[in-house]
Amino acid sequence: MSDNITLTKTDINTPKNSKSMDIDGLIKFILAIVLAIMPFLLEKQISLGILSVYLLIATLVTRIKFRTLLISTASYCIIVLVPYLFGYLMSELLYLFTNNELFAYNQGSYEVFLRLFRLLVIWYVSILYFHTTPMKTVIGLLDKLFFPLKLIGVPIKDYLKIVMCIVLDLKEKGSEIKNSFIESARSALGGNKIKLKTKIKGISHIIVSLLVNSFEKINEIESLVENVNPDELYNYKFKISIRDIVVVLSFIILISALLMVEKGY
Repeated sequence: MSDNITLTKTDINTPKNSKSMDIDGLIKFILAIVLAIMPFLLEKQISLGILSVYLLIATLVTRIKFRTLLISTASYCIIVLVPYLFGYLMSELLYLFTNNELFAYNQGSYEVFLRLFRLLVIWYVSILYFHTTPMKTVIGLLDKLFFPLKLIGVPIKDYLKIVMCIVLDLKEKGSEIKNSFIESARSALGGNKIKLKTKIKGISHIIVSLLVNSFEKINEIESLVENVNPDELYNYKFKISIRDIVVVLSFIILISALLMVEKGY
């Protein structure tokens, strides 16, 4: 079991982009938080444009795969954009048919765009952070940030160790589970000649088998948690490099430019 941990840990601690590893996790975390808050403090459209250009440059520098961006965009549309627009449409229809001020949507198109843009920036910045930061650094940073809770007796290390073990297990067996599910779904659904009742029964068998397998994995994860040392799973040490200095300076230039635009200089 420990061999599996070692092999998986090597994979999961290797970032998709080795250059992003040169940026300190804490510095990157602070910059990500400020970037996520920034759209709520900006009022002028040109400021939003400058922020968008900065995020685009950050995307090019980190060299995130286009497929990752495409999946993230699709997930944003499904989880945020579609429900918001559906609620907006329902509100307009109810107001049209009932003429009730309760259903009137008083915000203009720019306010709607601004709200969606702010949500998009939060979503996008989180994608940039988690796809350019090794998981061991993220968990290790959380371990440092939750230090005050350790002083009052909260078992932070145990919780983070469980999270890391789950991630390691998913990393190791995720593709296997996905392929098994696809094959089972194909055999259960079959062609068009299979009756709907038979298809539903097949899908229910797949769900039950997944639940049973998940309980078996809980035992495996418990074994991992008991036998592994937290230092072998995650760690974080503050370090600063030339790349960190360049990133911080570029961020200072961004803030200075936005302040000048917002104040009308």
